Amino acid sequence: MSAGAAVIDFEITRKLSELAVPDASAALVLFRLHGRPLGWGAGRVTDGRLDGGSLVRQFVRQHAWTCALPLAERAIQSGRPLRMLDATTLMQTPASSAVSGPLVTVAVRSRTDASRLQPCLDSLLRLDYPSLDLVLVDASEDRKHVEALVRERYPRIRYTSAPGLGMASRRAIVECRGDILAVTDGDAVVDRHWVTALVNVFLSDPEVMTVSGLTIPQQLRRPFRTTLPAGAPFCRNWWRVREDYESIDGATQRALERASSNVAYWRPGGPTPVRYTRVWEPAALVRTITVTPTSHPSNRRGAVRTLDCAVDLREGVVPISDASTYDRVRLCVTWSGEPLGTVGIEHHGAVISRLWIEDAIAQQLTASILDAGLRLGPQVSQALLTADLIRYVVSRWEPAVHGTTAPATVRTAAA
Repeated sequence: MSAGAAVIDFEITRKLSELAVPDASAALVLFRLHGRPLGWGAGRVTDGRLDGGSLVRQFVRQHAWTCALPLAERAIQSGRPLRMLDATTLMQTPASSAVSGPLVTVAVRSRTDASRLQPCLDSLLRLDYPSLDLVLVDASEDRKHVEALVRERYPRIRYTSAPGLGMASRRAIVECRGDILAVTDGDAVVDRHWVTALVNVFLSDPEVMTVSGLTIPQQLRRPFRTTLPAGAPFCRNWWRVREDYESIDGATQRALERASSNVAYWRPGGPTPVRYTRVWEPAALVRTITVTPTSHPSNRRGAVRTLDCAVDLREGVVPISDASTYDRVRLCVTWSGEPLGTVGIEHHGAVISRLWIEDAIAQQLTASILDAGLRLGPQVSQALLTADLIRYVVSRWEPAVHGTTAPATVRTAAA
């Protein structure tokens, strides 16, 4: 694999050391915080190992500030400004996630033969969401062996077949027993928290009808940079969608037929409004052999009607439901009366849920949110957070080679 690269995770809350990467000359690394994607790194593989010290340096130099976004989100959700920039607490305390929710049907549309299907099916059984209905829609030319594999080794997964991927999408709708239908492909490996991340978005906003996630390749061939989804940081994005179809079921069917291997729908067989909200959730991660770039709805052009609103974060964030005749909300944000800045939300008449508002504030006013309680200035707050994060990373450095110390540049920065 001298001309390609492995794609691996680097979870920054764990002990950090050199990584074993057999059968590769290089690696693309996805830095993650409690499973949440932060950004990309890269490194050479020597004697089957990737230098963890190099990755630590890359993370500190390129992505340390990306940890500010989840820290800002937590401050907004708590309604209390930060009194200190504590990276250790952020690293040691995962964000809360849904432990229960509606039944989710996970449908695998597959053209993969039996010999290559097991990684996908194994990943389904590792999902951490408790209420699952798993079904394989087999559109391969190896149906005899695929059916035998599923029935003998994966009794939790229902088996059905379809004559092609287009019909497999229709069959997935027919087979859906849950309130949510999550779709992936037979050559994909889903992240353990994939369904949980999707469900959390649906539960946050009743107008969300579709949620798509981050899809990354399992390995790459050069040149590979153009095939990677953007990051640094990966942010949740919201759109208002209008389907110009006589039948919303037809719209859902068409969306499924052209869907990526990482998308979920709310009650796809039932009535759906012509206008609805669509969300991209990067924490819902799937790895595939071939990555199709995710398409996002384009913003409408023309006259934009703007509504001015105000929110004080001390009083908490509430949904905005009285802006149905407007395209955009301009939100003046304060904390205990102190101005933090202005946030723009393109909502095109939708009810703007609490999570949508919190995302917009955290993403557009990150530095101001972190400095709201410190009042040292955004640049000083950024420097303090970066320094505290470096101290934490150094404390977790555990090189595989005995006697190896933390990277010099990281030790110097921490000092």
